Amino acid sequence: MVAGDLSDVTTARDTFNRLSTIEWQRVRDFIVLHYVANERIGEPFWDHCRGMELPATLAEKIALFREGGAFMREEDELFLDDSWGQVMIGQGIMPRGWSPLADNVKAADLGPFLDTIAKACRVKAETLPEHRDFVAAMTGQSLEKNA
Repeated sequence: MVAGDLSDVTTARDTFNRLSTIEWQRVRDFIVLHYVANERIGEPFWDHCRGMELPATLAEKIALFREGGAFMREEDELFLDDSWGQVMIGQGIMPRGWSPLADNVKAADLGPFLDTIAKACRVKAETLPEHRDFVAAMTGQSLEKNA
């Protein structure tokens, strides 16, 4: 590349635009999931949302999860597997099976593994404020403990 050549600027712009497009598509998919997977029958808006055509990227993510409870994160997308799983399961999308990789986990190892996860969750939860304290901090209001 020759000094002063602007082709590197074009490449940087194109790369930024490509990665931004991918990221916004993933954000779109995450938001759309909340609408299309609703169970509010008989309400025109929600009935319409359930019938929307899914973006191909979201349809693939749902199909993969339904097949074996798996997610494939691509391009360092914003939402983690936990976030996708919570929305899918919360919206009634359940896997029909499990990943064949799970069959490689020895039964004797499963209990200690789950204990480790539970302990990590407890340790994290102990560092979090109580709900009323969190809401008070976010709203700038003092909430009575007995209210």
